[in-house]
Order: sequence, then C-alpha cells, then structure tokens
Amino acid sequence: MIATYAVLALAVLALWLPGAGWRRHAWLLLFAASLVAALLTGVVAPVGLVAVGGLAVAAWLFSRPEAGRAQRVISGLALVGLATVLMLHRAEGFNNPRVIDAVRFTPDALPFTLYLNFDKTLVGLFILGWCHARLTRAGEWRAMLAALAPRAGALIALIMVLSLAMGYVRFAPKLPAETLLWLGVNLLFTCMAEEALFRGFVQAQLQRAWQNVLGGSWLALGVAAVLFGLAHAAGGAAYVALATVAGLGYGWIYRHTRSIEASILAHFTLNTVHFLAFTYPALAAGR
Repeated sequence: MIATYAVLALAVLALWLPGAGWRRHAWLLLFAASLVAALLTGVVAPVGLVAVGGLAVAAWLFSRPEAGRAQRVISGLALVGLATVLMLHRAEGFNNPRVIDAVRFTPDALPFTLYLNFDKTLVGLFILGWCHARLTRAGEWRAMLAALAPRAGALIALIMVLSLAMGYVRFAPKLPAETLLWLGVNLLFTCMAEEALFRGFVQAQLQRAWQNVLGGSWLALGVAAVLFGLAHAAGGAAYVALATVAGLGYGWIYRHTRSIEASILAHFTLNTVHFLAFTYPALAAGR
C-alpha cells in the first residue's frame, strides 16, 4: 500500500517535469502504475475503474484542441460532475486508508483524522495533466514566487485573524510527530486536487466563458470561491465562511498570476501555518 501512494505522489510531481515530449506525459505512466498497485492492494476495487475511466475520458475529450463548443460543454460538465463525486468520496470502489486516527494535536482541539485519498488525487492529476498549462521554466517560477509572496502573506494574516476573532482557533505552536506525513499529503494530494478543480478548472473555464461580460473574471472568481466554501460544509458554518474567504484569496492570486502553482502554494502555506501555529483543525465546542 505504501508503494501505491509513493508512485501516486511521483505522478503528481511528474506533472512539473521539465522538457517536452514524453516527459510532459510521464505523470500518466506513473498514474497507471499507481492504479495497478491500488488494484492489487485493494485501495481501488474493479468497480472503481468506472469512475477512473469516466474522468479520464471526460478530461481527454475536453482537452482536445479540435473539440467543438458542444463537446467541450458536455465533457466539461461530465468532468465537474465526476470530480465532485470523487472529491466527496461518493464513487464506488475506493478504499482510502486512514493514516491518522482521531488524534488531538492539543488538548482543546477537535480530533483529527487523515485519509490517503486516491479518488480525490486523481481529479487533480487529470485536470492538470490534460486541461491546464503548468510552469516549465525557472524564470516562470521566479516571477510567480515574487508575485505570490506578498499576496499569500496578506491572505494568511487575514484568515488567521478572522479565525482568532471567530473563536475558531487559538495560537498553539507545535510540531507533532505526524508533521511530515501531513505536509506531504496536504501538498501533493489535498491542495493540488482542490486548486486544480476550483481554480484550474471552474474559475478558469467560467472566466473564459464570461470574458465578454463586464466583471466576468471577478464573477468567475466569486462563484469558484463559494463552491469551494460549500465543499467544506461538513466542518460547519464557520468553516464554510473561512473557506469561502480563503477561496476568494486563492482565486485573486490565481487571477493575478495566471498560475495554478501560485494558488496551490498559497493554499498549502496557509494550511501549514494553521497546522503548525494554531489549533488544528479547530477548537472543540466549549473550549
């Protein structure tokens, strides 16, 4: 099972392999290897191949340069629908292992459980692999990071001040034994997948569709942010509100930089500050 997720993580990293030709599609070979391993270890049951295949076909049809408007609309809606089912873990045939089980990182925190979500990760892989451009040159990375740093800093400060004011967290610096595991999963599986769907696909495609509408790019940003907030409804109203504001920030960063890498890194950095410096995931009721 460890090998399954190790290869899956390599598939995510391979999205950013430099060069052209086969290197731009190495992620797909690595994903195929991780899928075989997942089938052999029971992480994915044969019935899960229906969702995997459906998502792959929808993403491929959407990404084809010769695709007409009707094909893009139909395949795009299918992609979003399948992605939603997979992100919410409603697709049959996926047995995501639990690697952190109801741990309280501080005495006043809610218990935290972490799963290795194969289903959620493949959403990000197919969207970024086929439907979104990635940075390929060192100069592009430098320019992106320079634009990202002050904006991510402002967003993190805003969200944490709001979280403290709402009584959602307290200042609680810590370095749990699970830190390295959490960091790897959060960056490569969680943030990558969520930003690929909400910014790299929903916001990007709405922005494209509304390019001739006054304020269309800002409307696209807002819709994606609200959907992102609603995707966190299981955490309660306060979590939805904070996630929506954070989504507005990620969308603002994505709109300014036109880089999915920027929104992924902003998302990951905010989550990391929350995890290491404040109550995580949130204060328990009555604390």
